[in-house]
Amino acid sequence: KMGKELEKVKSKKITLSVKGEERALKFGFSQWAKLEEEMGGLKNLEKLEKQIEEKPFSTLPHLFYLALADKEGVTEEAVLDDYGLQDIGLLAEKFNELIYGSLPVDEKKAVKEAKK
Repeated sequence: KMGKELEKVKSKKITLSVKGEERALKFGFSQWAKLEEEMGGLKNLEKLEKQIEEKPFSTLPHLFYLALADKEGVTEEAVLDDYGLQDIGLLAEKFNELIYGSLPVDEKKAVKEAKK
């Protein structure tokens, strides 16, 4: 059954302050699909990390917006307006939790191994 396969991507939920309220973000199947398309395949996931390091101010809002469950009244540009420069580290951490928290365990290992 296809359904069972899809369940392996467990979406990790985190919350983020958006426009003064806590909103849920999750990286489920459709978010992964969009990311895969944008990156030209998940094998290019390291590219994403490089992008976050080099262009955090455009990359992080895009990714968080992608993961935002309730996008009402929020634009991609403004999604992180509750945060400032000093929060980049925190946001990168939150992002890692969101992304790697949703990977099946063996995938996590593969990603970590590939980094070495």
